[in-house]
Amino acid sequence: MSMSLAPLNRKCFLTGPFGAGKTTAAIAHLRQLLRRERVRGDDILVLLPQRSLAAPYHEALRSADLPAGPFVRVTTFASLARQAVELYWPLLAPVAGFVDPAREPTFLTLETSQYYMGPLVEAAIEEGAFDAVRVERPRIVSQVLDNLNKAALHGLSIDEAYERLELAVPPGEQRTARLNALRAARRISHQFRQRCLQETLLDFSLQVQLFNEHVLTNPWSRTHLFRTHRHLIYDNAEEDTFSAHRLIGEWLPQLESALIIVDSDAGYRTFLGADPVGVETLRRLCEEEIVFERSHVMPPALGHLSQRIDALFDSRRRIPAPPTSEPAATPALVIPDQLFRFYPQMIAWTAEQIGRLVHQEGVPPGEIAVLAPFVSDALRFSLQMALERRNIPLATHRPSRALQDEPAARTLLTLARLAHPFWGTPPLPADVTLALTLAIESLDPVRASLLSERVYPPRRRDNELGAFASLPESERRRITYAVGERYDRLRNWLYDYRSETEPTPLDQFFARLFGEVLSQPGFGFHEDRDAARVASQLVESARKFRWTFESGRAEAPDPARLGRDYVQLAERGALGALYLPGWRTPEDAVFLAPAYTFLLRNRPVEIQFWLDIGATSWWERLYQPLTHPYVLSSRWPLAAPWTDRDEYRARQETLRRLLLGLVRRTRRQIYLAASDYSESGFEQRGPLLTVVNRLLGEGTRG
Repeated sequence: MSMSLAPLNRKCFLTGPFGAGKTTAAIAHLRQLLRRERVRGDDILVLLPQRSLAAPYHEALRSADLPAGPFVRVTTFASLARQAVELYWPLLAPVAGFVDPAREPTFLTLETSQYYMGPLVEAAIEEGAFDAVRVERPRIVSQVLDNLNKAALHGLSIDEAYERLELAVPPGEQRTARLNALRAARRISHQFRQRCLQETLLDFSLQVQLFNEHVLTNPWSRTHLFRTHRHLIYDNAEEDTFSAHRLIGEWLPQLESALIIVDSDAGYRTFLGADPVGVETLRRLCEEEIVFERSHVMPPALGHLSQRIDALFDSRRRIPAPPTSEPAATPALVIPDQLFRFYPQMIAWTAEQIGRLVHQEGVPPGEIAVLAPFVSDALRFSLQMALERRNIPLATHRPSRALQDEPAARTLLTLARLAHPFWGTPPLPADVTLALTLAIESLDPVRASLLSERVYPPRRRDNELGAFASLPESERRRITYAVGERYDRLRNWLYDYRSETEPTPLDQFFARLFGEVLSQPGFGFHEDRDAARVASQLVESARKFRWTFESGRAEAPDPARLGRDYVQLAERGALGALYLPGWRTPEDAVFLAPAYTFLLRNRPVEIQFWLDIGATSWWERLYQPLTHPYVLSSRWPLAAPWTDRDEYRARQETLRRLLLGLVRRTRRQIYLAASDYSESGFEQRGPLLTVVNRLLGEGTRG
């Protein structure tokens, strides 16, 4: 990248499709600022909407040819807001409504926010406030927190946010019940906010509110903040929030240079509060606009496919002529010779095609992504078993799942209960059976059930485990002595841990159990990358939970109580915060994930498989009766209801952006698979299947 792209004294707006080289150009600009212009590292701010997108910048900054000096700040708006609130706390605390402004603040994580809100939701559920909405308790907690977060990010009060949500409820028999549920959620939001002010607790929404209403309005803190950096690189700005765009809009006049980078036709984080429309304001504030049009990822056939998809959703666009340089033998889309009737047949075909690509055509497993609107346990298990028979590894990432939904996490939580009898919460026999199945290598569910019934009888009221030697000889032979020896090693470790005088913090217990037993040869987590990832996430989550209660408290909390409370929180379905290692794309394994998770990784692959394209879930939004990503936006008119027409338009635009994003992240081909009946046995003919049929009917298949 030459200096003409972003001169030292100009603000540039760089836009283009994914794969056009925008981030590469930004990194080159960053290197020139450091090497050629000799700008201090701490004078440069690299801002991103999500921490997982920072990897290219961190890798570039580790280069040995860069000059020594202060570090470049690579961060997100959320981290920037938190650090500013912490730094300027003495200025804002006296005027922010806290009961005890002299008290040090406690910053809540996603898990601890759910911990504090849980009892409020529990009380409302017992009163029957949410009987009319078919949502489980953890989802009620997460949706109420989501409303608080979106309200803060868009500068709305709690009451303004819920007024918008009530207007979005469609007329019908359930309207009154839905409104009652929203009013209960509003009451819980106020109660939660009041407790935060009472005990000086800062959840994400309160951090954003303090930053917007106090840090940016106080003349001293605002001036000091805007003087911390002189040069800005803002990548993937379309995925960031209204508050982030407003901050940069106010900061731009104070900066010496800025490079704002936007992916065209993106904005996939709308459900998380992203405001892709807001980048238009930043565009007008920049002195120069640069457009990168050529993709360095897609071959001509896929480039033509992306243009055809765009034309299908916008009748004003002309259908482009097909490319003439692409060989006919390389079609953009690949479909099976027959339409599958049942879901397992589709999975079997997918595994067969992956095996052919890897073993016959030499495609690295890490260059294959298998995508679906949702990834169920059944889908993951079926595909994993089919690929294991072909000696192909599989890695998955499902960030929206609760911690306890991961079998490896449930195993660790169950073993934690067994290791801490003084908690008074023995695990269920079914959980012990699952834990033994996963913890001990080569132990199938049938023998695990037999072993569990003998060493942990269903009617037992405590959490004592019997020894393998106590079983009758016939049962020991049936289970096998090899399994029995491993079981005794696990049991002995748990009982040795019990005998220790001081209880270990739960995060350290998880780390020790994984490192000393479960990851060793002969145990279930050995060479299991998904289990290792989940265990690491659980350790980090439990550690941050403990740190939250240890910080700013006059008396040290009881580790035993903290451990028990965390296990109960996780087993109730708490969602985990963003876990950075989980977003790293595996280099030697096929990647299975929901389509949006793949998009947010910002990494292309050679081959994509789109599974279950007949499902309506490619097009429909998640059922979230207590929140709404479009209405909870400062862009939406305050008194306007959300109609069916608005919903249709939003779904169509979302599907268009989704398909374009997936196609632009493909270097070679896309394999399409559908079945007449869904995983649950229902017949399906969704909008994506209609789009694909139109594309194939006009010759895109090649």
